[in-house]
Order: sequence, then structure tokens, then C-alpha cells
Amino acid sequence: MPTFAYQAADGTGREVSGTLEAADRGAAVKQLSGRGLQPFKVSEAKGGKAETAQPAKTKSKGQADAQVPAGPVKLSSMSLQIFTEELAELLEAGMRLEPALKLMEGRGGDTTPHRRAAKRIGDLVREGHPFSSAVKMASPSFGELFTSVAAAGEAGGALASGMRRQAVYIAKSRELAGKVGAALIYPAFLFVAGAGLVILFATYLLPKLTSLVESTRGSLPPMAKYMLRASDLLKANWWLFLLVAAIAGLAVLMWARSPQGKPVWHRLKLSLPFVGGVLRASLHSQFLETLASLSSGGLPLLRGLELASKVTTNVYAQAQLAKTIDQVRDGAALSRSLEKTNLFPTTLLEMVRLGEHTGDLPGALRRAADRCGRELEKSLEKAAALVQPMIILVMALIVGMMAYMIISIVFDTISQLRPGGRHK
Repeated sequence: MPTFAYQAADGTGREVSGTLEAADRGAAVKQLSGRGLQPFKVSEAKGGKAETAQPAKTKSKGQADAQVPAGPVKLSSMSLQIFTEELAELLEAGMRLEPALKLMEGRGGDTTPHRRAAKRIGDLVREGHPFSSAVKMASPSFGELFTSVAAAGEAGGALASGMRRQAVYIAKSRELAGKVGAALIYPAFLFVAGAGLVILFATYLLPKLTSLVESTRGSLPPMAKYMLRASDLLKANWWLFLLVAAIAGLAVLMWARSPQGKPVWHRLKLSLPFVGGVLRASLHSQFLETLASLSSGGLPLLRGLELASKVTTNVYAQAQLAKTIDQVRDGAALSRSLEKTNLFPTTLLEMVRLGEHTGDLPGALRRAADRCGRELEKSLEKAAALVQPMIILVMALIVGMMAYMIISIVFDTISQLRPGGRHK
């Protein structure tokens, strides 16, 4: 059986350390909690027998707090995943929230971001703040989705499952980002090469070819003439085009964030090719899984709907789900209300309707969420697989157009130089 070294605080606040044997880390934490100890560091020892707990050197509260910088903690996606996975593991092992956060804080000089976030959140929780409010106050990196899932888990008494679900979601998001990043390396190289070719053609090769053609009293193809004029215009007024592009981009960004434009933009995102399918599958999985967890925990359906509707940051979807809540409050069936939103496919609605008829709505919601999770994985794989060929196709068209234009100009010039060739 593995041996674990630990550091913990006893009932008087004194720090003790030692080793114990347990099947895994979670079992070790349970043993320490059963002894009345509050562990803050548990790690598997390389060897050795169990030792008697000994007092550890303590640090003053001021010294410990001095190691944690003030202000919100910024977390990378990796740190956010580590924090969520550790918290889910401890909560699933049976630990209460405060001891779990205390264990995640660590001691000594460990000031990694997720440790500092755990310290900040733990302090806020001990001050009486709900966990969902504490994470929002401690770091903006958690986002609205994380805080909404945390609030739903607290309300339904299923914080452990909520954190596990969120950890899986973050891991899948990071995996997708990694796949997309790897898939974009080769297309990015092609894009840079293609852009360099276009610039070289427009600023150097095209003027040289123009001079050559004019010396033979020939004429450029119409497309080359248009490109030459555009090149001259761009070189003379590049700063104006850059300014107009920056202003247009800023205007679109401000509109997308405005109260009027945000719902329109969020609705448009759900209908975009490739990306829209991923966003819809993610919405279905998060909403149904959260509602299933809350319903199985004994929370009333209306309250569960109110909390589950906040797991998405899509404003348009939130508005549609708000209409669903109003209809259910008026006595309508959940499946019928969800059908009117046009957010869910018929297959999922049929599963929800079947759960209503059999009286096992939480089970039906969970099965529907599992199906959505599988669809989300397929959508992510499909989107990642299609990114690379789409970019390669676009760049091939651009480069091919440049090559065709160069060959056409050279061919026409050679034709002009032949005996009997046409002259102006």
C-alpha cells in the first residue's frame, strides 16, 4: 500500500507532519479528516514507514500572507484546469469546501497561480462569501460559465460533480485549442509565404514586367492593369487604408458588445459553419448536464432552470431559455417549452419528453447530456480537421491566381517579341 507524507493542522491550530499508508490520495485525506486534522499538503512518499506526527515549524500569519500578492489572480488555462481538477478530486473524496481549499493552498514558498487563487478564494469563503461569488472576486479568469456552474452546484448540493464537469470541459477546450494550434502551423506558414509572394509580386515583379512589356510596345492583361493601379494606390495611401480598417474593426467590436448588437452577434455565432455546431453542442451538453444534476439533487425544476440557464454566456440563448422558464412557470411542459426556443434538436427533445412521461426526468436529462457530450466531441474533431484544408485551399487559390497572372504576362510579352507579333 502506498505511503503518503502529510502536513496538517490539528484542532488547536498547531501544524503536524508525518506519514501514513492509504490506497490513494483521497483515502489519505479521509484518514486525516477522521483524526480531526485539517491537511494542507498530502503527497506520496518514495518510501519509509509511517512516522508519528511531529509538530512542524510554523510561520506567522503575516509572513504567510506576505507571499501572496494583493489584487485579482490571473490564471492561465493550464492553471485553471489544475485548480478545477484538484478541487473536484478533493470534494469527491468527501472533504468539505474549506478544508479542500486549505489543502490546495499549500505552505512554504509555493506561490504558483492556482495556489494563490485557492488562498484568495479560501479567505473569501471563510469570510462568509459563497464559493461562486468568491471565485468571481478572486480572479476574472474563471469567467461567467465557471461561476454559474459553481452557483448551480452550491444550490443543488452537487458542487463536486459541477467542478468535475467543469474540469472535463476545460480539458476538452484546451485539447481543442492545442489541436487547432497544431493544425494551423502549416497553413500559417503557407499564409505568410503567400502574403510575401503577393507583396513581392505587387511591389517588384509587376512593375518590372510592366516596364518590359512597355519596352516591347505590348499591353498588359486587364487583371494586371487593375492590380498595378491597386498597388500604386495602396503604396500611396497605405496609412489611410490602415486607419479605415482599424476604425471599421473597432466599430464592429463596439457593436458586438453593445446591448443592441450583442444578441444579434451571439445568434449569428450559433449559425456559423463549423463553429456554430461546436457552440450549439457545448450549450446542449452544459445546460442539460447542469439541469440533470440539479433535478437529481432535489431542487425544484423552476429553480434548476434558472440556474442552468446561466451556464451559457450566449446572450441570445439566455433570452430564449428565459422564455422557457416563463412558460414552465405558467404550467407548460419542459419539452414543449424547449421546443419553442429552436435551440435543441428533435432527438434531444424526444428524450426529455420520454423522461416526463416515465417520471424519470433527471435520468432522461442526463442521458440527453451524455449524447450531447458525444456530439460535442465529434463537432470538435470535425472543426479541427476542416481548419487546415480550408486555409490551404484559400491560399492555393491566391497563389494560383498570382502564378496565372505572371504566366499570362510573360506569355503575352513573348508573343509580342515574335516576328509578326502584334504591336500597338
